[in-house]
Parts: sequence; C-alpha cells; structure tokens
Amino acid sequence: MLITCKFGGTSLATRENIARCAQIIKADAGRRLVVVSAPGKKDKNAEKITDLLLKCYQNRFDSAAFDGLFAKIKATFTEISALVESFPIEEELETVYRQIKFSEANEDFVLSRGEYLNAKLIAAYLGYEFLDASRFVRFSGGELDMTATLKAATAIEKEKSYVIPGFYGLDEKGHIKTFSRGGSDITGSIVARVFEADLYENWTDVDGIRVCDPKVVKGSRGVSQVSFRELREMSYMGASVLHAETLLPLYDHPIPIHLKNSFAPEEKGTEILKKRTEVSDKQVIACITGKNDYTCIQISKAMLDKQLGFVKKVTSVFEEYGINISHTHSGLDNLCFFVENSEYTKISFKAFLKELKTRVDVDKILGDEEIGLLAVIGHNLSGKVGILAKIFAALKESNINVKTVYQSISECNIIIGVENSQLKDCIRSLYGALIENS
Repeated sequence: MLITCKFGGTSLATRENIARCAQIIKADAGRRLVVVSAPGKKDKNAEKITDLLLKCYQNRFDSAAFDGLFAKIKATFTEISALVESFPIEEELETVYRQIKFSEANEDFVLSRGEYLNAKLIAAYLGYEFLDASRFVRFSGGELDMTATLKAATAIEKEKSYVIPGFYGLDEKGHIKTFSRGGSDITGSIVARVFEADLYENWTDVDGIRVCDPKVVKGSRGVSQVSFRELREMSYMGASVLHAETLLPLYDHPIPIHLKNSFAPEEKGTEILKKRTEVSDKQVIACITGKNDYTCIQISKAMLDKQLGFVKKVTSVFEEYGINISHTHSGLDNLCFFVENSEYTKISFKAFLKELKTRVDVDKILGDEEIGLLAVIGHNLSGKVGILAKIFAALKESNINVKTVYQSISECNIIIGVENSQLKDCIRSLYGALIENS
C-alpha cells in the first residue's frame, strides 16, 4: 500500500516531535510520500515560523527589526537540525536570509521558506529524497491548476521516497505561489493524487474529528467516519479540521483520508471517505459547528417568482462590489442572502444596503448585522424523522431566537441563523439534544 502522509506544524515544532513523526513514518514501509508544514508553536508563548517569516517580509527594510525576527527563525531551525549533524543549516539559513532581505522575492516566496527548510531537513533525517513542490504544483489565475500539475508531475520518478514541502507551488509566470494558510493539507491531496496513493494520512495534534469543537463543548464525542461532502461543509462552516479546499484534487479520483494524532498514533482517528460505510442512527450527525460575523439581507417583492431575471439583477450588484454570497434562501416573494462581514472591502454593509435599495425595484429590503450561522451536518438529514423538531425544542428551551432556518438540497446540512452572542450556546444546546440525549 502506498501512503501519502502529511504532518502539521505542531507535530513538527521541535526535534522531539519530529523524531516521534519519523517513528510513525518508519513503522510502515508504505509511507514513502511525506508532506510537511513549517514548524508550528512549540509552546503557547512561541510564534509559528510562517508568522515570523511574514513579519520578516514586512520589516525587510528595518535591519534591526528584521534581524531580531530572523534570529527566532534561526534558533528554531538550529535546534531542530541537531537531529542531523551533517545538515548544512548555517548555509541554508544564510541563503534564506539573503533571499528575503536583499532580493526582490515576493511575499509568497518568503512565506514558503518555512516548509522548504523543514522538508529539506526532515528528508535528510529520514534518508528520503527532497522533492520541491515547485517542481510540479501549478497555479493558474491564482488557483490550483490540477491539469498542469498532473502534466508537470509526469517528469517525477514515482518509485522513490520523498519529503515534500506543503503550502506552495509555481504560478504561470514561474513565481512561487502559496495556498491560503493551512494549505499544506491541499498539497497532501495533490501528492496523493499525483502518485495515485492508496491512502492519504493527515497527522495533526488531535484524535480526529469531534462532533463539536472541544473548546465549546468539553468532552465532545469523536467521529469515526465522515463523507467528502460532509467534510467540505464542516470546513466551510468553521470546523478546524482540514483546509476547505483539501478535497478538490480528489473529487474525481477519490482516495480515502485518515486523520490521525501524531502524539497518540494508537488512537483510531477519523476516516474521510467518498461515501460513508457507517451510517447507524447514532452516527448520523457528524458535526455541529458554526461561524460568527455574517450579515443577512432580506429582499421582498410581490410576485417575485414571475419576475424573469430579477435574481440575476440583484446578484450583479453583489458581483460589482466583489461581495461573495455564502448562502441564499428563497421563497415565492422573497430572497435572503448571507454574507461574511469580511466580504465588505469595497463598500460598507450599510452603504451596500442603500445601494441595493436604489438599484433594485423591490417592496422591502431589510438588513441584519452580527449574525451567527450554525450548521448541523450529517448523513441524509432530510430523511431522519424528528431532527428538526428536536432542534427547535432545544433552542426554545435555551431561549435562543432563531432568525432563519435552511436545509440544503444536498441533504447533509441544516443551517440556522442566530445572534452572534448566542452561537456557542446554540451549539451546546443542540449537542445536548442531538448527541448526548439521543
């Protein structure tokens, strides 16, 4: 069995952690493809290497500030490099120092150097070959170009054992381009697809997926399996599981993913499959999660269902201002749009609401700020009698005001709009009703 295994930043934060991960890798001869993140926090007071690199880039014209920040990066990698006495850490760090401070390297290049250095060092420690992600990961128009990636990867020898830096590749101009933060998860999927691995293991510092964030619901139950669709919804709705785009390289070539804890490899973890094989009543719900800071725009117009092109006219205003719509609900005479607050970069929410009122002929437009969206995610929720009744009963008992409810056509999620301040109470309430007391 050929296994791609990706290790996150916390798993690689110290040389002791790296040695632990090396034992995991060597325990199975199939683990020939290793994707690594940059070192994460070794304690709560430390900074992630990627954060330090960003600050270095921002302070590259301030010698004192730059040198102070880079000294922290140097200290971390020097400590880790004790694993391999022959590794030329001083030379590598000096090269990166000059590339950041004295060259015209772009921000993405600078941010990628944590993964780059860590992969080279871990490759030397394992006795694997270092394979730079820039040799095959390709971007086009700022997005992953899987067709170009697969083409570039044909030049790679597939029988070797590699350590590959996550998080970046090359754009169409040959410049380093990064994914958004957490993007090493995507690199792991790309590597699994490129090498046609049998399994993609993603090693973190937690025992797989929990129904709720343990910081919100202490002792939240673990989940043994989720489907690709469920995971996509979970990641999008705020569950810190995997990067939301992790599954994109695998949709047309489904390779199972196994989330495991590098600090407790004996734990079962969570399987992520194209289609679940475990769907008993107790395993229907995979996650109860949510995100704060949405706005809600409700538009009412009599006989709206007869107005050809009306929806397009409304959404074109959103498009004009570069505002991405997260969720849309509709009825015969109304439309409801949910937008993350961070989308209002070109215009404020209140100004946009005013613009809509002048641009679109409607009976009424209402705007609501500070909305939290909660998602109940699971298998075939629309086919489970009584779930909505339990949800409403629990929310009523907790005195939570529901602003909107929507069940997706995918049948795997129920979206509930509440006030920001009530979101965590809402999650706890539904966990009690749907999981603890089920």
